Amino acid sequence: MELRDVAGALWRQKVLVILVLVATAAAVTAGLMAAPKSYTSTATVAATAAPDTATSSEDLDDLRGTLGEVANSRAVLEEVQTRLDAPRTLDQLRRAISGAWVEGTILVQVTVEDGDPQTAARIANLVAEVLPLHDPSNGAFLFTTSNPAQVPLTYSSPNLLLGIGVGALLALVLAVSAALVRDRRATAVAGIPSVEAAASAPVLAQVAAPRDPTTLPALYPGTTAASVFRQLRIALEAEASTEPVHRIVVTGVTTADVNVWLGANLAISLANAGRRVLMVDGRMGERHGKPIVGGPETTGLYDVLTGGELDSALSPGPVQNLTVLPSGSWGGEPTDVLIETRFSEAMDAMAARFDVVVVLAPPLDVGDDARVMGRGGSMLLAVPEGSVSAAQLRTHVGRVRTAGVRLLGTVLVTRRAERVSA
Repeated sequence: MELRDVAGALWRQKVLVILVLVATAAAVTAGLMAAPKSYTSTATVAATAAPDTATSSEDLDDLRGTLGEVANSRAVLEEVQTRLDAPRTLDQLRRAISGAWVEGTILVQVTVEDGDPQTAARIANLVAEVLPLHDPSNGAFLFTTSNPAQVPLTYSSPNLLLGIGVGALLALVLAVSAALVRDRRATAVAGIPSVEAAASAPVLAQVAAPRDPTTLPALYPGTTAASVFRQLRIALEAEASTEPVHRIVVTGVTTADVNVWLGANLAISLANAGRRVLMVDGRMGERHGKPIVGGPETTGLYDVLTGGELDSALSPGPVQNLTVLPSGSWGGEPTDVLIETRFSEAMDAMAARFDVVVVLAPPLDVGDDARVMGRGGSMLLAVPEGSVSAAQLRTHVGRVRTAGVRLLGTVLVTRRAERVSA
């Protein structure tokens, strides 16, 4: 989906977007207000070297680091607990108090985090008072509290700026998602009339999306599932009666395996009718998912387009009269260039040997491969119901026709029981 499509959906669903933004903002605000608050206060102790000390400056710095670690030692905590007028356990004090030497200075900072702002400042100042009593330097320091702890004016946790930022991002994501989902439901094509109006082409069949796209119901003539593709073949032949069709490119408008499933079953149905059919897997490259596997020691379409022999790339299909040309092993050459420069010539050679060539092409929203493959041939377009807007379908169909491709018709893929349009 392009950026302008997203912008259009946001504009059309602007009321929903505003409601989602307001609701999310209210929820984030309520969450921040209801969250437990904690307050941070810091006292700074200056540990100056005593005039008569013989300790080196490097050792003094090490001792200041040790002094920071002593700030929440058991001895300091017990002394602070006895002087503190608020009830706090030793574990609570240990989690609340932290000390650290400010590198490059003579300062040791004592930081306290507590649920009460006055208590946080009181504990920090008590630690600053008690710390000299547990001096690890044996008199090498002179202590002064350079910056007593002050009562914090606002809480430090939860982080207000972080909460607002995360809330804003969440609101934006939810608003965009809600707008796109509602816009798609409101504008997506649903039903034969809307598809035919948007595509300016007949709906040749309406089938249910398969639970397993690897199934081939056309292999079992006489069954209800196989009759769907038989009727699709008849509708397709009727549509092409005024002009013979030797190449049918089967593709879809959205990324899915349904067009591959549709094309494979159509190829089998054509072969069951006595046509000599070649099914070509045109999905070359790693981005197009799992390819159709050919027979042992066979190559594929990629190899044919890079100069390989066609016969060595062909594999027998699952029914009589059906031959399969897999996509082959991608060797690294740009597939879009191969399709644009060599595909048409290769198709002419294949059409001379078979009655119908059915090409399984990548979806239209993936790239231009399907449109290029359809030049000089015809296209059958799978349209999943409720998955594409009328505007998007018109755009895809317009690009197909601009490329000189004959659009025989569409197949509406639904989640309801299969039925075929008359």
